[in-house]
Amino acid sequence: MITGAVTGGRQLAARLMVDSGRISRPSTDPPTLDLDTGISSPPAPTVIHEGPCRVKARASLEQDAVSGDANVTAVRFVINWPHDIPDIHVDDIIEIVTSDDPHIADRTFRVTSVPSKTFLIHRQIGAEVIE
Repeated sequence: MITGAVTGGRQLAARLMVDSGRISRPSTDPPTLDLDTGISSPPAPTVIHEGPCRVKARASLEQDAVSGDANVTAVRFVINWPHDIPDIHVDDIIEIVTSDDPHIADRTFRVTSVPSKTFLIHRQIGAEVIE
């Protein structure tokens, strides 16, 4: 009975994932130095997963913060992914590739939390916008 409910929940969650995104992990390798130009280039990140997702702003998690001399409002997001994606880590990077919402498409987020739970319907990844 529980298995049927979890399967049904996963199917419903998948139908709501109308955005698409890419999750990548920054490399731990050192930057590469171009000896001709003297310019250092960071190594390419590793793509962990690419596919459907759903982006939701969590208004209840809005926080006022001080950044230097400026007060800013940090808005937290939850990005839902299918339950069976590879392991995600805090500080991984999420790029929204497509979305019907022009305010979400082409945005980049940093993973801030990766909660887990019993009877996982979808992965709810906490994230904040990278400006």
